[in-house]
Amino acid sequence: MKTILRLLGLGLAALSLVFLTNCAQSSDVATNADVPEATTIAANPGNYTEQVQAGIQYFQKQAQEQLPLAQKLLEALKSGNLETAKTAYVNSRPPYEQIEVLAGNFEQEDTDIDARPYAFDAGDEDEAFKGFHKIEALIYRDGDLKAAVPYGEGLIASINSLIGKLNDPNNFNAKDHFGGMIAVATEVPAKKISSEEETWSDQSLLIFKNNWIGIYSQYEPFAPLVKEKDATLAANVESAYQACLKTVESFFTQGQVAAKPYSSVNPQQRGAILEASYKYRDALIKARDALGIEA
Repeated sequence: MKTILRLLGLGLAALSLVFLTNCAQSSDVATNADVPEATTIAANPGNYTEQVQAGIQYFQKQAQEQLPLAQKLLEALKSGNLETAKTAYVNSRPPYEQIEVLAGNFEQEDTDIDARPYAFDAGDEDEAFKGFHKIEALIYRDGDLKAAVPYGEGLIASINSLIGKLNDPNNFNAKDHFGGMIAVATEVPAKKISSEEETWSDQSLLIFKNNWIGIYSQYEPFAPLVKEKDATLAANVESAYQACLKTVESFFTQGQVAAKPYSSVNPQQRGAILEASYKYRDALIKARDALGIEA
């Protein structure tokens, strides 16, 4: 339910993963997995179980980091201190904004955690509207921390449900991985650039940055295979990712989670963000095609 654009980019989640008993080896995002033989890749197009699971392992770690941050947010809401709640809200945002790259594989949790009012028939007043953006409005717009407490409790329940989904390997596959990467890389310049992402907190730059990081975390296990196919293409994906981060670098202060207000970003700077993210998207599409993964 996030956006029509994302749904178009993702496609339906696969019913199951086909495990390769003769070649699949464990991997991790933090280390470069051994590159399979070229003949193995050619014989099994689109069946990248090892790389998919390496990416999911990274998101499992992010979800485990997200849970205590949500718990701290709930504590801050209960404290009644508005500034403490604002800080806790901002600090809680990064992990899920990375994980949401694969939102199409856990649509209900994504809706409950991160959907915005336009996703619901009754908008802000819809009973189904909850999660981060409901809490954001209650903190920054209304200053009503007491009203936000039940939504903070619900957020924790939704994150626990998300953890369960991430722990089931049958929920994920290479096609959906690249579909999610490409969809989010498109969504930043096509939609989020409008500032609708963090309407009340003015922290849309924080969202852009973590979306790009989340995309790369899922691409990284595939990078050695892309390089084997086309070293120039692999370099282009890497440089496009770094170019995205560069567009927002000056808006962050080392040691702080929060970015400068998105409202301080001028049209030329927004244009640079837009151009960089589209180039990132285009490079990812070419990488997907080089690996023979279905669109």
